[in-house]
Amino acid sequence: MIEQTLFGHMPDGHPITSYTLTNQNNMSVEVLTLGATIRSWQLGDPKQTDIVLGFDCVDDYLADQGYLGRTVGRYANRIENGLFKIDGNPIKVSTNLQGNSLHGGVDGFHNRIWTVTKQANSAEPSICLSLISEDGDQGFPGTLSVDVTMQLDKHNCLSIEYRAISNQDTVFNPTQHTYFNLAGHDSGQVFEQLIKVHASHYTPANEQAIPTGELKSVKGTAFDLQHFTKLGTLIHQDDAQIKAASGLDHNWCVDGFDAAQQHLQLAAEVIEPISGRKLIARTTMPGVQVYTGNFIGSDLIGKNDQHYCAHQGFCIESQFYPNSPNVAHFPSPILRAGQSFVSTTSYQIIETEGDVE
Repeated sequence: MIEQTLFGHMPDGHPITSYTLTNQNNMSVEVLTLGATIRSWQLGDPKQTDIVLGFDCVDDYLADQGYLGRTVGRYANRIENGLFKIDGNPIKVSTNLQGNSLHGGVDGFHNRIWTVTKQANSAEPSICLSLISEDGDQGFPGTLSVDVTMQLDKHNCLSIEYRAISNQDTVFNPTQHTYFNLAGHDSGQVFEQLIKVHASHYTPANEQAIPTGELKSVKGTAFDLQHFTKLGTLIHQDDAQIKAASGLDHNWCVDGFDAAQQHLQLAAEVIEPISGRKLIARTTMPGVQVYTGNFIGSDLIGKNDQHYCAHQGFCIESQFYPNSPNVAHFPSPILRAGQSFVSTTSYQIIETEGDVE
């Protein structure tokens, strides 16, 4: 089932629409046309627990600097100095953080108004949101047509498929920036929730979160998350990179990545031990950025007048590695003219039984 309502208006009066997808288990995911944003994810339990952070009005989303729930692009994460080359041709794109380009630059996809072009109002509802990014948008070459399809199935899995095509060679690296809190968006910090990342390597980064270019084994490092570990333990780890980021904000290289992007790989799992809820993230992308909401702040007012604070949510952002346009041995984010980009990421909620391994 899909319910469509008016969420609010942009400053110029343009309406922002909310689409709520509800499956046969009474689980629902609400998506806004502003930023193709996941605003809420209600589990359908007696308490109607909402496991993602968000806001109650358009103005709060426009003021937000944390990309809560947004679809980001053209290039998720960072491009060093906003500079890269395609076939030797230099390209300069918008910079918005410490002289680097973050999540598409000053005016990325996160604040655009997307158009819902398809709906499947069924037991496993889906919507397709579309956007045209013109040639030169934030400095990126090529007119890019983007479709993002979200489907909530009977297995309580939200799949997100990204499709794009450009009329010029460009780079493309979309992601979803939802902040999850499996105990509920209003339950405080996520320190007791446990994470496991299916990655034997990660990309070490400097103080500006730009990868050094090394693909480093996680063995013997603070980034070995191949067994469930409390997020609080990781956030307070005595590690220079984690301290510099005030928590986790790093890229892991997903084991089993298929360059043809034909197969979903298990990327990460998070468990909330009191409720037994587990989030399972799978992706066809080569990397995931795990971010623990380090810079949410202490004065952010979210849904239902909830005061959000640092580490109240975590993100699992599927992606090409940060700064990939400038590192030849990283999986390439180059999208050639006329070539179709297709990738899928899914997030599934299940109830766990037995001990955590």
